[in-house]
Amino acid sequence: MRTSQKLNKISAKKGAENSNKSLRQVIFSFFWGQRKWLASFAIIFFVVLSLDLYGLPCTKEESLKPHLFGEEIGEIVVGEIQATSASDQTAQSSAQNGVLGGPMVFGSLIAPVAQAQIDFSADDQFEDYDLLVIQNNSVVSSANPSGTVNFAGFRREILTYIVKQGDNPEKIAMGFDINTDTLLFANGLSEYSIIKPGQELMILPINGVRVQVGKSDTVDSIAKKYKGDKMEIIAFNYLSLEGTIKAGDYLIIPDGELPPAPKAAPRYATPTNKYAISTIPAGWLIIPTSGHDWGRIHAANGVDIANVCGTPVYAAAAGKVILSDGVGYNGGYGKYIKIQHPNGVVTLYGHASKLLVDQGEQVAQGQLIMLMGTTGRSTGCHLHFEVRGATNPLAGKARNY
Repeated sequence: MRTSQKLNKISAKKGAENSNKSLRQVIFSFFWGQRKWLASFAIIFFVVLSLDLYGLPCTKEESLKPHLFGEEIGEIVVGEIQATSASDQTAQSSAQNGVLGGPMVFGSLIAPVAQAQIDFSADDQFEDYDLLVIQNNSVVSSANPSGTVNFAGFRREILTYIVKQGDNPEKIAMGFDINTDTLLFANGLSEYSIIKPGQELMILPINGVRVQVGKSDTVDSIAKKYKGDKMEIIAFNYLSLEGTIKAGDYLIIPDGELPPAPKAAPRYATPTNKYAISTIPAGWLIIPTSGHDWGRIHAANGVDIANVCGTPVYAAAAGKVILSDGVGYNGGYGKYIKIQHPNGVVTLYGHASKLLVDQGEQVAQGQLIMLMGTTGRSTGCHLHFEVRGATNPLAGKARNY
């Protein structure tokens, strides 16, 4: 009897083991049969996870990551908005990336009157017309496919400034990163006008003029009258691509100029000598003008040399004028010239008050090509000189020529 009971227990135990073994085999067999589907799922999961972590194509830019699984929202701070100018952003970028250039403020060292006549700031970080760096550090052409121009980073609002004791137009203009002419034109003042404490002044967001649209005005006629660029006017004033405007509207003309008074004498007399009387050699180039060379590289291997408006500027070497543009803001260059030299190097001359050679013209080394000015992104009279493809002779220590 006892033997029979033991046999029954042993049989029951073996039956349970066989049952468990069969269950494991069934589960294993099921997953083994689905191995292709499981492998496909694992590959898809890995790809999706990679996209979320690295983006497509692979990048470390957070703004470009797809975040397919959702993005963590950071803390939202409510409070006063601190305005950061384009030059401040560039200075921060230069400090982080080790790039030479950036804004310099010499207001505490130099008389305000001198500031009005000569540009004492390296303010041309964004004046490269060929390429403009805009949102998310994307590099885009100055003219997008729709034909408009991008003014990213510029405010559009007109500010009101109340004059304080000790102010003068030159000092106020420098403080708002515009030139003195822009301030004077916007407020109906002349270079001989006197401002008083408590007086309100209109501050435009960019160098140029502000005009009221007349009944028969069009964007084309306004651009022609005030020497502006049609697409820049449309872009800066948020107009439709058709340039629809109505009488009574106010428009800002980037780098525009007021029409000269009838029979007015030219503001800057053109020198009678077509060529420089004396030159300063700098390798195969010559120093293109006289003034204070800041020596700091910015934009496309460019350096600023400051003097009074109307100072002659000469071709640094012989070559062909491949661009001579005297209309519009031109990405910050204002009125500017490009010369291509026989060795393939291109020199650029920006911020002119007057251009004296045309596109397609052959020029000799030392030939007069323009007069120094403060057009485009500029706070005072200076030449922005770039050498694309070779060493810039103006780069280095600050000095006078």
